[in-house]
Amino acid sequence: MPVPRILFAVPLIAAGVLLPALGAEPETPAAGAVGMSHEGFTSDLVHVHRGETLTLVNNSRWAHTVGAGENGHISDAAGVPMTGLNLMETDDVETTGKWDTPGTFFLTCSVHPNMTVKVVVDDCCCGGSCR
Repeated sequence: MPVPRILFAVPLIAAGVLLPALGAEPETPAAGAVGMSHEGFTSDLVHVHRGETLTLVNNSRWAHTVGAGENGHISDAAGVPMTGLNLMETDDVETTGKWDTPGTFFLTCSVHPNMTVKVVVDDCCCGGSCR
């Protein structure tokens, strides 16, 4: 009598859910970087100046798939220097391109729909010279 496949699938799914929580605690992201916990970014709001990049650090033990969008729905957006899906494995770092368009944009995780960060790009003329 063959063994039902479900007897193999259930333990594998349970291991995938529980094993990430058993590893060593990841390092805290560097100042200026946006970290990621299990189901959230370390900040709900980030300000960047026009011409700057933004660094995202997965400082959790969970996988995240990050891109432009909101509430887990990723779709390329004009003004967001990040296209497609960016898989953020444990301790992975992703640096966006330069944010050249002033305005308000969103980055989200397709794995965790409540995980969205608002990125405000300021048109800064710091020191009297615009970039």
